[in-house]
Amino acid sequence: MRLFLKIFIAVIIVHLVWNFRSCSYSALKPIFSERAKMNAVMKVERNYGAEIERICEELEAPSEYFKALVLLECSAQNPPQSRYEPNVFEKLKAVKEGRRKKYGNLTQQDLERYSTQELTMLATSWGALQIMGYHVVKEGLTIDDLNGEKGLQIAIQWCIANYGKYLEKGDYKNAFHIHNTGKEHPIFWQATTYDPLYVDKGLIYIASLE
Repeated sequence: MRLFLKIFIAVIIVHLVWNFRSCSYSALKPIFSERAKMNAVMKVERNYGAEIERICEELEAPSEYFKALVLLECSAQNPPQSRYEPNVFEKLKAVKEGRRKKYGNLTQQDLERYSTQELTMLATSWGALQIMGYHVVKEGLTIDDLNGEKGLQIAIQWCIANYGKYLEKGDYKNAFHIHNTGKEHPIFWQATTYDPLYVDKGLIYIASLE
């Protein structure tokens, strides 16, 4: 009886996962026509292609992944827009004021020297890969560094430092999910990204860029 119950539950889980994946890709079909994919590829190649290839050759990183990531994060706009995250600001402020022990790897000691305006900048994502300002505090970098001439290289180096082992294995599914959420992709359930199709879109972009 117990064995039957375990098999039954396993079948249900597989069924749910399979249906979700089917729905995901069905939902992507009208979004990613061949023309839409080609336009996206041409845009990222035109605005960022040469720079990404140069940086990735130097760092021995997969250029197709970072081109796809640029499309996901800023639609390959050049220059890219920044994006303020008020919920992140409140958490950083709570750490600074001692109401929260830490946020990410930042403690009160790390944040006490920052003004409210500077905390706002730390709670904003910057550049083509939309790296949050607070991510570079421990590296001794500034927002100007993220927005400067070497901003894209700094962003790619940050990605490699934080989830490079997945890039080395070609595990782009987990790499995309970690970039967006800080966590691996759930094994059985859908992505926890803000856009549920974020990872699937990234994988389709990579296939078009290879």
